[in-house]
Amino acid sequence: MQIKNFIEDLIQHIKNKIFSSKYVVKGKCKKCGQCCSTILFSDENGYIKTPENFLKLCKRNKSLNNFTINGKISDVDTNNPQYGALLFKCKSLKENGKCGKYFLRPIFCRDYPSINPSFIQMGGTTLDNCGYYFDVNKKFEEYLN
Repeated sequence: MQIKNFIEDLIQHIKNKIFSSKYVVKGKCKKCGQCCSTILFSDENGYIKTPENFLKLCKRNKSLNNFTINGKISDVDTNNPQYGALLFKCKSLKENGKCGKYFLRPIFCRDYPSINPSFIQMGGTTLDNCGYYFDVNKKFEEYLN
């Protein structure tokens, strides 16, 4: 099952690289570990908001067993789809903010930050102190030329 999940993740990763969107990721990692301790997971019903739903998700994708619950989004805006979502932390994250399994990290981690056009178009960004940021692949003027 783990090999199947790895292969599916690898295919998705390659597909994302080949069929790139109009957005690109720029910048570089600051190795702070913030992205490894404030992770959101979702399934077909939206963001994971209960430990029971996380366990169900882990049964379908064994690589998620490497994460633990690290908190909950308690934003006052209850209309925010992230309201009540659980935050997760990678078990491989060391105290110095570096990955203890860097060369063996899953595709999920290798693909951070992944480009999700609808997320970006709705104003989504990387974490506040992250060295990465999203930009457009071509400026509007370049398309006109």
